[in-house]
Amino acid sequence: MWNKVKDYLKKYVSIRYGLAGALFLGVMVFSINYYKSDHLMLSLTAALKQAAYTFLFGGYVSALCERYTEKKKYMLAVLLPSCIAIGATFLVHSLKGTPNPVLSTIPTMVFAPLGFYFIGFRKRKELQKEIT
Repeated sequence: MWNKVKDYLKKYVSIRYGLAGALFLGVMVFSINYYKSDHLMLSLTAALKQAAYTFLFGGYVSALCERYTEKKKYMLAVLLPSCIAIGATFLVHSLKGTPNPVLSTIPTMVFAPLGFYFIGFRKRKELQKEIT
């Protein structure tokens, strides 16, 4: 069973970018919550939930970006994962009862396309190195 899970993760989740995003956003969420509430366990819980979500979902859309880059569909490699990330962020904040989900989505609107462009650019450089 664990081999199937491992194979699925290798194929559909970018471990490298999932972990990087999970660490970055987990620390950010912890810092914001701890600063606002001064409650260690609640802040840690929020950070761990964010880290898990980012690892799985961020790793998935990052792998999607890499797969489209491999197929030389560069615009789609940036646009599709960006739209998925922006839509998911807005949906989660809307369902969660965030007072202003649009404001919570703005950072994703700005950084997702830039991040996916960076991921696609790095993947393209990796592929070019393999050819030479």
